[in-house]
Amino acid sequence: MAQKECISEQPRIFKKDVDLLSSDKLSIMSSLANALSDPIRLQILYLLKQHEDICTCEFQELLDLSQSKVSYHLKILLDAGLIKREVIANWRHYSMIDKDILEKLEHMMI
Repeated sequence: MAQKECISEQPRIFKKDVDLLSSDKLSIMSSLANALSDPIRLQILYLLKQHEDICTCEFQELLDLSQSKVSYHLKILLDAGLIKREVIANWRHYSMIDKDILEKLEHMMI
């Protein structure tokens, strides 16, 4: 079956005429979008915006979640480059890398 021509008032766009995002950029953007797509992770970022340093055990109490669920969400935020972790003895403390990320996200909603 022959491919039909695109019928449009606009000129046809061909792959050779456009730039596409690189695989690296797509991967980073996808990771960031995934990290920001969950209400629990947004709540974690909101808590970190208010308090510069929060321990895993504090997140458990604040969010009423098990340690494994908290760790899962923190890892996604870490992998996306939104938060950083400091190990102090047996404790893991987290802080935000970009304190304005929630405002940037909110600005996109307007």
